[in-house]
Amino acid sequence: MTKTNPRMILFDYGQTLLHEARFDAREAFKALSPHLYPKENIDIERMLELSSELFDDLRELAFANSVEVSFESTFNFLLEMFDLSCDLPMLECEKLYWFSGCPAEAMPELQTTLDELEERGIRTAVISNISFSSAAMKARIDNHLDHNMEFVVTSSETILRKPEKWIFLSALQKSGLKAEECWYVGDNIYCDLEGALGVGMHPVWYDSGHDCFYPREDAEITAEMRPHIDIINNYSELLDLLD
Repeated sequence: MTKTNPRMILFDYGQTLLHEARFDAREAFKALSPHLYPKENIDIERMLELSSELFDDLRELAFANSVEVSFESTFNFLLEMFDLSCDLPMLECEKLYWFSGCPAEAMPELQTTLDELEERGIRTAVISNISFSSAAMKARIDNHLDHNMEFVVTSSETILRKPEKWIFLSALQKSGLKAEECWYVGDNIYCDLEGALGVGMHPVWYDSGHDCFYPREDAEITAEMRPHIDIINNYSELLDLLD
């Protein structure tokens, strides 16, 4: 267990800040289709088929090596494959695709917890494995939480995913803090706990019991790891860990 309060708590995003129960790619492409040209080249069924095959290959090849491929890269590739152009800036494409295809809600008691952390002067930020940009994620969070995260670091921009050290080091550089001054809260044992431990942050496993629509990497809390982490089932318990 940690003995001192953190100066900053960094959070994972999916199933940690917001619960995303499903992703409907059909709804995402339907939302984008009014902005795609020429209209005669739009074939949502073929786009779904190709994007699904592409994502499966990315998960097997890129994810297996902790590498992220950005939404911008895959979206531009799909546009090229169908000889399409889009009349929206890339950030707006990201937001429309993501928000339309993936309903979300804030985790229980999170807003109250964030309010209390702000009152105590504990800084907050986000580190996330995701193909979307940090700007899109900030907009997503702002839609569901009344709280100013100091910064957002995404694997789409650091290229390497958690648990690789580089995404955590990027966040530490932005924070101006030492690793031992930070806690990291996440739901994924492999990416979040092992990654945070690897750079010297104090990990907190958020075991909320919420379902996850994408597969998590197989991992378990080992006897060696257990003395160095905290476990919470709801956000009120995070506040209980503070002095």
